[in-house]
Amino acid sequence: MLKKNILIIFILLFTYSLAYSHNIQQKKFIQEKIFYEYCKKELKENKFDSAILHLESMKKKNISNFYLDKIQINLIYAYYKVENFNMAQKNINEFIKLYPKHTNIDYIFYIKSLINISLDKNIFSKILNIKSYKSDPIYAKKAFFELKNFLYHYPESIYIINVKKDLFALKQRLLNYDFEILKYYFNRKEYIAVINRGEEILKKYPETFSAREVLNYIRQSFIELKMFNTAKKISKVILLNKV
Repeated sequence: MLKKNILIIFILLFTYSLAYSHNIQQKKFIQEKIFYEYCKKELKENKFDSAILHLESMKKKNISNFYLDKIQINLIYAYYKVENFNMAQKNINEFIKLYPKHTNIDYIFYIKSLINISLDKNIFSKILNIKSYKSDPIYAKKAFFELKNFLYHYPESIYIINVKKDLFALKQRLLNYDFEILKYYFNRKEYIAVINRGEEILKKYPETFSAREVLNYIRQSFIELKMFNTAKKISKVILLNKV
């Protein structure tokens, strides 16, 4: 009889313990949800530094993995907005590794490209006060190829329209840089280099408005090299408005 009573007491205590543990977990879940919603409110109000502090705290203490993917997405956005690109990239790399098939993975890759676009605009103009089209477009090239891949892998993404606009702007940026090099060669009377650079530009950006101007430089270079027949052929192309 005593053994039976002890067993009943043990079962009751175990049941109570489970219920208590469940209540604790439920309470923790509610607290985390409320705090997460507060962080989202901070982001909407552009309080990015405060949001980062709170989101990082949630990320570290989040034993139950509550909304961990959403926390990291918001951290990426917040770090991007305050131009802390190193931390944004760190979180992007972590996210891609943890959630390669996530429903919002297209957003992550788009932000990754936007970071490179921002780096291209900022790094030279802010520090060295150089016009962006004259600076080495290393980040612009990265962003361009990332967005080209984005178009291929996520053709149905809600960000496609923005991606196409960004690609157009990047193409113009890269064209301007190549065109500056072409003019540099021309001013130095390096006409073979002008022709080679011009041909590269026409292959990469045949549909741009600058193609006619590039052809003018190529034609003039052939004239300077005394290659008049080739220069005449290029003149005909320009006159026929084939570019």
